Amino acid sequence: MEPLSAGTGQGAVGPILAIGVELNTIRACLLEQVGGVYRLAAWQALPRRSESSLTTTSIDLCRRLGEGIDRTLTDESALMPLIVSDDNVRRPPLEHVTVAASPRPHVRVWIAGLSLTQSMDAARDALTGCPAHIIGYTVLAADVSATSLSDTMTVTVPDLVVLVGGFDDPDSVTHQSLVELGRLIGQVLARLAPAQRPTVIYAGNRWAAPHVAEAVQAAGGGTVEAVANVQPAPGLIHKAALAQACNFHYWRLSRRMAGFRDLSRWVTPPGHIVSQEASFAQLVQAWMEIHGMAELHALYCAPAWWLHVWAGRSQFGLNLRYVEPQTRPMELDGWPTLQLVSGEWPDALWPRPELYWWDRSAMAPFVGAVGQIAPQAMLQVMHIDLLRLSG
Repeated sequence: MEPLSAGTGQGAVGPILAIGVELNTIRACLLEQVGGVYRLAAWQALPRRSESSLTTTSIDLCRRLGEGIDRTLTDESALMPLIVSDDNVRRPPLEHVTVAASPRPHVRVWIAGLSLTQSMDAARDALTGCPAHIIGYTVLAADVSATSLSDTMTVTVPDLVVLVGGFDDPDSVTHQSLVELGRLIGQVLARLAPAQRPTVIYAGNRWAAPHVAEAVQAAGGGTVEAVANVQPAPGLIHKAALAQACNFHYWRLSRRMAGFRDLSRWVTPPGHIVSQEASFAQLVQAWMEIHGMAELHALYCAPAWWLHVWAGRSQFGLNLRYVEPQTRPMELDGWPTLQLVSGEWPDALWPRPELYWWDRSAMAPFVGAVGQIAPQAMLQVMHIDLLRLSG
């Protein structure tokens, strides 16, 4: 019998395996056609063990998922999902595999600036829209000691140091304090062990960027990545570049985890591995468009954080806000009514409106990744199994 392999995706007709990696759990579900419509056929979850790689736990999860429905879902010789089979009757292959993974805690960020207001406020605001956990601040002052600050960073172990300050001004006089701040941070990082040394991102006065980078490097702190100034002028905030740099660093740290690269190779073309949050945000955008809504406020209740997404036709892109679980920060008071939740609905904080969609299983973020290769299959499962209209 000739081997049967995966198809191209848009016209998917075979089974689809969706895998979701969370901080402490890995989940998987199987999507299959029933009467010409894709449905959620089976699902399974396993806790992540510190001694096991992501691929080891994931392949064990696939075995158990298959055993529950008396079906082979794994290629034991290659230790991966079964996407090529020499017996398409007794061992039908998967047509597609998708993965959405947010496998590690948020990026631990230390912010350093010239004052606690202005640019530092802008940096804090920018970092609420990406997977960042702000663990400390440094304000340039005469009493700041490089030795004591390095001792603090040895204990707190930041992944990222963000340097900010100043409006975009070419006058060299405005660069002096920023260069001094860069020199201080370079001295601090030079005292840390190489394995503990965080990445440095500069998001201040763009004219001072090369001088700050030179000061950090000359002091032994390593290289600096410069992005657009978070506050280039009074009252003007540019959050996207810093948030994107933090997102990229989260992904870079995730790729270092055991098994992450192997897991990404399981994904069948034209799909690619994405974060749970990115998949959820794209789903919210699509859901708004499909239902002809002007805007949609959605919430993904992840185990260690909550992600609010505001999609709107009248705004550029998506507005994202990461918050602590079981909280409702004041800055969300101006957001639209919450109408879509993946996870347990927080009724005490966000009462349910007259009409809403509720995915109590919290599987929508990783099932949403199926939309990359089989959008109709993903939407059918969402409408019928995960996000039924209620109220």
